Amino acid sequence: MKAHRFPKALVLLGLAGALAGWTFKLNHLMGAPTLFNCGIGLLTIGLIWWAVLLFRGSE
Repeated sequence: MKAHRFPKALVLLGLAGALAGWTFKLNHLMGAPTLFNCGIGLLTIGLIWWAVLLFRGSE
């Protein structure tokens, strides 16, 4: 399966943001909830976009 570049990039950015958010939460630093929420938001949008492209069959 080959997906488009932009949804893959969005998923990777979301995962990176979520991991950075978890890291900040573990260290009890400020700004972690915002960073975590942005990462999860990007991840969710990317996964939904990827799923829609797969359902449409436009790979």
